[in-house]
Amino acid sequence: MTGWLTALRDRPIAEHERRTALAASAAVLIAATVLFALTRPATHHATARAATAVSTTATAPVGPSAPAAEASSDAALSPAARIVGRSFLAGYLAFTYAGAPASRITNAARSLIESLQAHPPRVSPAMRESRPRVLELHVIPAPSGQFAVSAIVNDGGLVDYTIGLTLARERGRLLVTAVEQD
Repeated sequence: MTGWLTALRDRPIAEHERRTALAASAAVLIAATVLFALTRPATHHATARAATAVSTTATAPVGPSAPAAEASSDAALSPAARIVGRSFLAGYLAFTYAGAPASRITNAARSLIESLQAHPPRVSPAMRESRPRVLELHVIPAPSGQFAVSAIVNDGGLVDYTIGLTLARERGRLLVTAVEQD
């Protein structure tokens, strides 16, 4: 039996067998590529991790994490925090990916805009081609008098990432005062 298998293994491959093997390999690779292209990256709920990662520093766009203190007691502002977070992220993602001016970011504290202008991101040509979108947005516990918003973003890549926003009232308006990105 082993002699027959050895002889089969060592024999030359006929031209029609070679074409059949190539066609089968190509079909398997195409099918795998199509299946991977049709799948979406798995979203994950990073609210627990983001609750401890939201920065409370007003001037640093990305900085060290500060643990969240007691939750804000004004739960009625949760929808407003979501709206402010979404409108801020629209401008912030355009600034980060497309090189849009920081002055076009809405609902941000002046100190945050100035910090972003002072430290613009390096935008590669590949990043400019990306189309980031917010997959999920959650209002999470924050220090008293503030709100924290955790956004899960996908830019077309295989991995989603989290952006943490700290919101506070300034001059009667709810504004984003700090940004932290995983």
